[in-house]
Amino acid sequence: MAEQSILILSGGNALGAYQGGAYETLHEQGFHPDQIFAVSVGAVNAALIAGNPPEKRIDALQRFWNTAVQDGAWAFRPAWTTTWDSKRRRALQSLLLGSPAVYHARFPGVLSMLPAMPTDTGLYDLAFLRESLERLVDWDRLNNSEIRLVIVAVDANSGEEIRFDTAKSPINADHLLASCGFIPFFPPTQIDGQLVVDGGMTSNLPLEAALDEAGTEDRLCIALDLFRHGGPDFKTVGQAMDRQLELLLSTQSWRALRNLRQRHELRRQLQLLANQIPEQQRKDPTLASALAEGAHTDRATTLLMLSHAGVPHDTEMRAFDFSRPSLTERWEAGRLDMSHALEALGTRRAAPGEFTVHGFNGSEPRALV
Repeated sequence: MAEQSILILSGGNALGAYQGGAYETLHEQGFHPDQIFAVSVGAVNAALIAGNPPEKRIDALQRFWNTAVQDGAWAFRPAWTTTWDSKRRRALQSLLLGSPAVYHARFPGVLSMLPAMPTDTGLYDLAFLRESLERLVDWDRLNNSEIRLVIVAVDANSGEEIRFDTAKSPINADHLLASCGFIPFFPPTQIDGQLVVDGGMTSNLPLEAALDEAGTEDRLCIALDLFRHGGPDFKTVGQAMDRQLELLLSTQSWRALRNLRQRHELRRQLQLLANQIPEQQRKDPTLASALAEGAHTDRATTLLMLSHAGVPHDTEMRAFDFSRPSLTERWEAGRLDMSHALEALGTRRAAPGEFTVHGFNGSEPRALV
């Protein structure tokens, strides 16, 4: 039976350089995804992959992340930053000045937080990201290539998840910007009359979108989560804010994984039950719908789940740190972590009917629920 290759990419703003490095290793190892499910900056990386021919994908990713670097320097250094290490100052600089490939500050948005000032829906403007996508993505290829791309977002009014799927309708820059609308930092986008925001609001790593689909082919799924579930102690308010974001978003992933495994086991039990019921009784409408849930449970699903453990000397505001040293370190960490994870995985695959998970926190194996 043919094996289907699926890539699952989470959101994480500046942390997304890690996915670029990890994909470079995958590309070198001959992994070419049939499908990509992605959110936010993961969707940006996915568009750069699906919107370019195989031989140009790494170049497109590198060009984007090289352009994303915030190299500007303050003309003066505020006295209150003199005791800060250089990484913390660089992160604050990116937070205030933005990224040339992704966003810039919307000063009406900043001022709208003050009383009696104009209102706005985002602190930053994603116009730079639109320009980057239009320059680096071939939309005809993205919508007609061998890769199926699914971008996950959320209806801001109903709270319902939305899936933009090239197998059903074309995807353009608006859909990418909508999936990046992590309010209140980035504004929502109007798509077909809906106010759409970042998919990370409900599913920052879209495991359920990718793995809960019916099918018969065996699957090798590689998921790249930019937020770690376990983390170090925090000693500043900035580090506490980072940890808050990690816990909120990584917990979604762990809950989704646990639910997927429970549903898989339930379906397997239903299939076993169906095999014990006479065929005539299986046609009973009261049983048929339930037993249908157990169909195709003989497919094998192997999930390699890799979480970004951070880079040396990370301080705080990591998701907004677009400084060159940080992006370079993250790219290289993604390369090395994926190399170690693939080496550990080797040729091991789930047996027919199994749902097997191999988890890594950085390059270190970890137990998963």
